[in-house]
Amino acid sequence: MSGNCDETRQSTESTVPSIDWGALSATVVWGGSAVAQKFLLSDFSPAALQCIRTCCASVLLVAILLLLGRRIHQALSTDFWPLLGTGVLMGIQLMSFLYALSLTSASEGALIISTAPVWTALLVATLGLEAICLRNWLGILTALGGVALIVLGSSSRAGQFTNSVAGDMIMVLSALLYGLFMVISKGLMQRHGTLMVIALCTCIANIVIVPLGLRQVLAGPWSTLGTIHWLCLAYVVLLGSVYAFLMWYRSIKLTSPAHTAVYQYLQPIVAVLAAAIFLHERLAIVQFVGIAVTLGGVYLARYPAKHSPHTT
Repeated sequence: MSGNCDETRQSTESTVPSIDWGALSATVVWGGSAVAQKFLLSDFSPAALQCIRTCCASVLLVAILLLLGRRIHQALSTDFWPLLGTGVLMGIQLMSFLYALSLTSASEGALIISTAPVWTALLVATLGLEAICLRNWLGILTALGGVALIVLGSSSRAGQFTNSVAGDMIMVLSALLYGLFMVISKGLMQRHGTLMVIALCTCIANIVIVPLGLRQVLAGPWSTLGTIHWLCLAYVVLLGSVYAFLMWYRSIKLTSPAHTAVYQYLQPIVAVLAAAIFLHERLAIVQFVGIAVTLGGVYLARYPAKHSPHTT
């Protein structure tokens, strides 16, 4: 469902979206979280780390709901099956991402998961939920090219580019599931609120995650963890699994899945910069070029298209 952006530019001039600080802050947090998780994965398995994240986040989110006096039973009674399906989808996506990352290189994984906005745009266009104009598509592809420069620049600097077909294919599936979750969760968030849906979906995601990771959590090296480990765990849970998710899906509720999803491209940029600062990794010139290209692509992808009459 491509459209001509120019013919609607004048009518949407006053509604051209400014920087979405909620989605941007979530991206920054997730970029830093990638560095923290990389450190933690030296002591925890992917299943164990994901189990810790979702279980802790579930408790915190439900506690927030109860403190605010939200009616959890009302949301469950109204949309039990949609919430169940969406929560299970979240659990599968979260686990598929970490398992894929354990099989493939970090560079390949970052590039592939960043295709989530493409899948989101395809889904909303196919379902007639949102018009995606040619300039939006150009921005999406440009930003993807910028991300490719960043991750390939990192690989070339290391002198090698590893490849795992199984890991790459799982990561493609994870990106598709991520895009699907962003699309189908919007309606639930409009009816029940971002906090309610994220909290319930995170709880339900444990149906998938806990059976896979609980035993490894219990066998984890808890007695040998240092202060830095606990700080990283707190960062991953409090900021990466609670704050960032709430800001991200709040943006989806207020704008659209496709326009929010393009901020996903900024996550590898933040991760590369965070790794340079905290892990002392040097940036190649091609990576700086990739950052500039990605930012330009995000700007184009955020340009408003004519909304479909079916948009909710």
